[in-house]
Amino acid sequence: MRKVMMAAIGLGLCACTSTLGAPDTSPAPADPQIVLESNLKGVRAIIVSVSDIDRTLNFYGDAVELEVVKRYQIDGPQYDERLLSAPVNKIDVALVKLSNTYLKLMDFSPEMSVPGDLRPLTGPGYTHICFKSPATDSAFEKFDAVGLSAITRGGRPVDLLGAGTEYYYGADLDGTMIEIEIDQRPRREDAYWIGHVANVTPDIDRMVAFYEDLVGYPVRRRAALSDHAPADKIANIDNVSMKGAWFALKNIELEFWQFDSPVTPQRERPAVLDTIGYSAIAFEVTDLAAEMKRLQSFGVEFIGQPVIEAGWKSAFAYDPDGTLFSLEQNLGAASAESIDDMIWIDPETF
Repeated sequence: MRKVMMAAIGLGLCACTSTLGAPDTSPAPADPQIVLESNLKGVRAIIVSVSDIDRTLNFYGDAVELEVVKRYQIDGPQYDERLLSAPVNKIDVALVKLSNTYLKLMDFSPEMSVPGDLRPLTGPGYTHICFKSPATDSAFEKFDAVGLSAITRGGRPVDLLGAGTEYYYGADLDGTMIEIEIDQRPRREDAYWIGHVANVTPDIDRMVAFYEDLVGYPVRRRAALSDHAPADKIANIDNVSMKGAWFALKNIELEFWQFDSPVTPQRERPAVLDTIGYSAIAFEVTDLAAEMKRLQSFGVEFIGQPVIEAGWKSAFAYDPDGTLFSLEQNLGAASAESIDDMIWIDPETF
């Protein structure tokens, strides 16, 4: 659910800052080794566990333009056992360049196809990414033509508030959800771009506090929504009621929702990488060691030791809900694999 929705229901910018976990008003640590400013660039990649990389690439590639930057294998044992539901030997990976971020497709069972389940829109965890496109070249028509399964009632995009944007939810061949926004007044000339990645939480205030510290600046806007028939149709949920918050990073937004009706559940156990669907988001940083120290000073615990793969060094951690994220630093991969050329601030955001 979107920015247009927020404009009508009233939104406010939060200028407060907060710390991870319990409130702490004590002075910042004096340790000169701890960097207090974030060196995070943006969302380098959205990590997706898939049942078949080739099938996934064909599905998305038939709908929108993408570039497979490289394919490689990872030795499963290099990952801490807490990151996986079961031991794996080899992991197939495809790094896929989209307009303003990357998808990192990971197949944890390359010798067999593991079916996925549609993840509830009410979460918890990462539920979808948003493909935005101009009305003159709608991404909906392209995804509909390749067999995107409808979630939104009626199987067509819905005009939410008559403000020039239509919305649609659908699922790919693994049951992984995407959102499509069709904009009458696009602010980019691309055929599509990724507007946001959505993370659904049972406690949005706690999550906002955590991410204000992680990204290093305040949430940009917040909103609430209930008793809205078009929203019910888009989400395919009767009497939906929810609260939202958005962070504007330098290439895409982070979107957070807490559903009050139906209620977003708590996680029963921490997330793992090998569950089909969106499993983590990877933030690019310029100095991984410094950023780990900064976040550890706020109480973040990283899972195992950093790993090196295909020229990148990464470290995984959990947010307060037990949802995974990672920090990644380019150690020797091509500079084009970084997101420097993807930096773009949506003028609607500021």
